Amino acid sequence: MYPSVHKLVLLSLAGVTSGLPKGWLQPEWVHFDSDGISLAAHLYAAPANVSIYNTSQPRPAIVVGHPHGGVKEQTAGQYAREIAERSGIITLAFDAAYQGESGGMPRYLEDPYQRANDVRNAVTYLSTRGDLVDPERIGVLGVCASGGYVPFAAQTDKRMKAVATVSGIDLGTLYSEGFNATEGLLLPNLADQLLEAGRQRDNEARGAPPNLTRIFPLTEADVTPDLPVFYQESHDYYQTPRGHWPTAPNWHLWRSLDEIATYRSYQWMQLISPRPLLMIAGSDADTLYFSQRAIERAADPKELFIVPGMTHIDLYDHTNQSTPKLVEFFTTNL
Repeated sequence: MYPSVHKLVLLSLAGVTSGLPKGWLQPEWVHFDSDGISLAAHLYAAPANVSIYNTSQPRPAIVVGHPHGGVKEQTAGQYAREIAERSGIITLAFDAAYQGESGGMPRYLEDPYQRANDVRNAVTYLSTRGDLVDPERIGVLGVCASGGYVPFAAQTDKRMKAVATVSGIDLGTLYSEGFNATEGLLLPNLADQLLEAGRQRDNEARGAPPNLTRIFPLTEADVTPDLPVFYQESHDYYQTPRGHWPTAPNWHLWRSLDEIATYRSYQWMQLISPRPLLMIAGSDADTLYFSQRAIERAADPKELFIVPGMTHIDLYDHTNQSTPKLVEFFTTNL
């Protein structure tokens, strides 16, 4: 199953970027290196007539990271495009290593430390674009899991001058403690799963295909009332025309668990200060507690901006309040 799935995704790439709707700000297609892996990215540069900056000079820029299982054409790309269109800030949305149109094997591996390095390396790439970007004015934005990876990277990378998240989660806590952390550390269950992850590594070394599982419900029949709203609504976004993209096939390499289990996004949030931090979450999001806990750990200047009536997934594409807030934040702080 695994090789054929990846082949189908690769075959779908021709003309994918041109499938972005006409009338949208069209990105420049770029690649950059991330620890020896070539990452595919869209760079958005708004023309002079919509920019608040002098486009003949280097401008501020923002790196935008996508959710677990997402790609640059989905919510990350929407935020990148809207911020660029409304402000003239240069934005870069990219596919993480092992995902989308970026390189890296095995496919669909979720490695939090590589994901954080992807953000760092995206900043490095922007710093080399002196034709467009002022390297002293680079910010970062992460959505969902990247709302964990981006602050994690920024805790130790001082080049990131302003940090923002939308519907941020800590994937390590989610995987090891259960949803809403109501069950505490699931040590017996986690120990068994980690043993299985090791067995899968051995099996791959002997030639077995990687074990892929679905991240979110694939069909409406899989969406059951007992699932957290986050997972229920993920189906509606990722598996329908609302947000589906062919290079985001809803696969996860199961043994990624041994990369994720001990990772913690928000352990050292205070290290972001004195750089400004903005975390955006929906009032009705069952993941709101991640942002609340992260903000508690952070030092000033910091802000938790709660959007009334919005869930976690709502903020992926219902951006009428989150995008203006992000534009205000980045134009003020970069």
